[in-house]
Amino acid sequence: MIGLDSNILLRLWLNDEPAQNKRIDALLTEYGGTPGSLLVTDVVLAEAIWTLRSAFDQDKAAQLLAVRSLLNETAFAFEDREAVTQAADMFAQGNCGFSDCLVVAKHARQACDFTATFDRGMRKLPGVKLL
Repeated sequence: MIGLDSNILLRLWLNDEPAQNKRIDALLTEYGGTPGSLLVTDVVLAEAIWTLRSAFDQDKAAQLLAVRSLLNETAFAFEDREAVTQAADMFAQGNCGFSDCLVVAKHARQACDFTATFDRGMRKLPGVKLL
């Protein structure tokens, strides 16, 4: 298994650095044929999606497309694929950022009674309690 950093995901999604994209293509050719061979951790995914929005001004549709592009390829493994899928669904339907949705999905998968927060923007997510 190969762990991927957020800059790899960004280059993959944006295809904006030809020299780096050639190296990514080589990595995918070598390892991408094996299911679960490329690990995308929660922190890497959250950082990459945040960077798409903040540094590259990508809208919600583009961010969601990026997440789902990884979920649709069996080569990519996640700490908890189901939590990432749930977070993507929440993100698609709500007004919160992807990271907030991932936090809530991960807490639900860990059988937390609720997610406690001061973030009023999260109040409509399932299982969230404002303090």
